[in-house]
Amino acid sequence: MHHDLPYRAYKELYNKEPDYRLLVRYHGRFTGYNANVRKTATTIEFSLSRKFEECEPEVQLGAMQFLLNKLFRTKVKSAHIEFYHTFLKKMSDLAPVTKSDPALAASFERVNRQYFGDMMSRPNLVWGGTSMSLLGTYTYATDTITISQVMADDQHLLDYVMHHEMLHKKHKFNHSSSRTHSHTKLFRTDEKAFADKDAETKLKRYLAQKRYGLRRARSPVARPMPGKRRNFVQRLMDWD
Repeated sequence: MHHDLPYRAYKELYNKEPDYRLLVRYHGRFTGYNANVRKTATTIEFSLSRKFEECEPEVQLGAMQFLLNKLFRTKVKSAHIEFYHTFLKKMSDLAPVTKSDPALAASFERVNRQYFGDMMSRPNLVWGGTSMSLLGTYTYATDTITISQVMADDQHLLDYVMHHEMLHKKHKFNHSSSRTHSHTKLFRTDEKAFADKDAETKLKRYLAQKRYGLRRARSPVARPMPGKRRNFVQRLMDWD
């Protein structure tokens, strides 16, 4: 039964009876195979994506034990944690690819040809929101690259962000008992292969211009009163 899994996860990881009431809840608000855990004075509650309900108990146990290590800042290893991470890595190979966008597909093909020898299989390619702090993500469980819409106006910099996310697909992640590591040494080495060595500087400048344009659009423009001559300061402030 699912309600026995949190107890088993704790007991098998720490080899002792838990001092807390252990609960698990499955939520539709999580995408993919996301999960989290929270603790009160008396209770530990695991919140897992509904997709976990379809998984073997070993996968769920591994996810809970991984979260317990993070919660208590421990580094206890277990076969279930290994099984859980192996499962996540395999999901990208099994996920259906049904979503694409012409501009993103063209970017993927350019980058695939230049840096991956046309050997990388195409993932799902979708636009996200308009975030300027999270420009791209790769979701292993659904084999999906999501790119912020702010990158739509610059093909070259779009390719730069696409290259970064494709490296996540290539290298997946390393893991310990309580942490996953995506930006490994091999990842950083491949990242440096991008031909334009000034791409990061150009990207920062591009985003700064985007932010400036957004602030301008949100700020009301001061208009001179009818029949009154604008003074020098007003003319400077209205200058475009």
